[in-house]
Amino acid sequence: MPLNVKLNRRSKVDLSDQLYHSLKQLILDGALTAGEKLPSSRELSTQLRVSRPTVAVCLEQLEHEGYVELKHGSGTYVSSKIKRSGSDGAARKNGSSAGKKQHSSPILSHYGKFVQQSQIVQKQARLMQAEEPKIAFYCWRPALDQFPHKEWARILGRHARISVSEVLDAPSDQSGEAALRKAIAALVFRFRGVKCTAEQVIIVSGLSQAIDLVARLHLDAGAHAAVEEPGYHHARLVFAAAGAKVHCVQVDAEGLNITALLKEKTPPKLVYVTPSHQFPSGQTMSLARRLELLSWAHKNSTLILEDDYDSEYQKVGKPIPALMSLDKNQSVVYAGTLNQLMFPALGLAYLVVPPGLVRAYQQARAFASAPLPPHLQNAIAQFIDDGHLDRHIKRLRSLYDERRQILTNELENKLPNQVTVTGAESGVFVLARIKTKVSTAEFVRRARQAGVGLTDTSIFYAGKPRKNEYILGFGSLNGSQIKEGVKRLAMLLKS
Repeated sequence: MPLNVKLNRRSKVDLSDQLYHSLKQLILDGALTAGEKLPSSRELSTQLRVSRPTVAVCLEQLEHEGYVELKHGSGTYVSSKIKRSGSDGAARKNGSSAGKKQHSSPILSHYGKFVQQSQIVQKQARLMQAEEPKIAFYCWRPALDQFPHKEWARILGRHARISVSEVLDAPSDQSGEAALRKAIAALVFRFRGVKCTAEQVIIVSGLSQAIDLVARLHLDAGAHAAVEEPGYHHARLVFAAAGAKVHCVQVDAEGLNITALLKEKTPPKLVYVTPSHQFPSGQTMSLARRLELLSWAHKNSTLILEDDYDSEYQKVGKPIPALMSLDKNQSVVYAGTLNQLMFPALGLAYLVVPPGLVRAYQQARAFASAPLPPHLQNAIAQFIDDGHLDRHIKRLRSLYDERRQILTNELENKLPNQVTVTGAESGVFVLARIKTKVSTAEFVRRARQAGVGLTDTSIFYAGKPRKNEYILGFGSLNGSQIKEGVKRLAMLLKS
């Protein structure tokens, strides 16, 4: 019986491998059915014009993997153990599955369906994949050209050469290397006023994993969670994907509106806030609001997840202490990242958890994924301990203050009466509301055509977004780029 096998003699793939894959696929497709006899090695050799050893190597491999079975004195047969639920092969040959029972795909979980259908995730993916304009006011990129790469490379190289076994072996502590946890505990105390031990620090693979870990530990399906409106959309999506009922609480000039939170009939189990530099409004939560939120959370046994991502870059004076620094009742989990302090590709974030939750978080971290490489963690620890990070932050504070001032001045001078700016007291972005007759999407499109990248705030609203509201990040742009970018935006408004 001739087999439908075609071999490409110009291919770099061995003929025996080509024959193996062809016969294997014929069996899997049902074109060769269980118990069916194959042509002899001599017949296959003649039919395909290949040597018998080539055929023999192929059949030996198929027998080894269980696709065929050799019956001495009789020949080679498709394994009788390969059972199929229907005539899949016949259906494929006929080009139709009419009359055959249709089988559905594997059923996705609530989480799977939510992620698959999320338009926000898809929109963000398209934004990240699009070609970047020459002048991009993107808030997620720091001044990478200012990073002390030589010092970092020297330290990283040193730790990579310490010991082959230490570098290549699996990490012993799933919560993070002791040296790094100790260095971060000292870092958050110096910059954010958070007093904690190294044991309270949990090293994770990025802020996304940090939020996901908190959601898994504190939210059952149907539980209530509260987020800021507008607010960081990823947190809202993670909580919703976990099956939580997400309540969006409005943000005003003092931060999260506690009065609105008090009106909730069912107190949420988890509240997510960005109190030091609210994202995306840039507002700072007032002391009165902070104390009120902490008191409310304690009374209702609610956990507060404090996301602190760029507040080290305060415009005037020292950074405002973190919400966790005021917490006396173990109600706050603090999430931080080194994306803005070092560089985004590092992929490292951390949680500072109350003493009573340390063991639960350590165990959950062990379930989540493998830790970051030990030599990388220890290199970061030394980079911090040697003072390189503190000096880098100090330099960037001055640089960002200069760039922030240039941006606000240019907006005021070139777009008078057309722009309102908030959140210019700290961080690496400002929020700009621009008066224009065109839609938000159209203005973003026109700006991109003019070589300017803008991020509007629409995805950060669960409800109806504000029109023509944009996040203007300045971390990766020098003064000339900022001026040129604002100039191009001003020309668009005149056209």
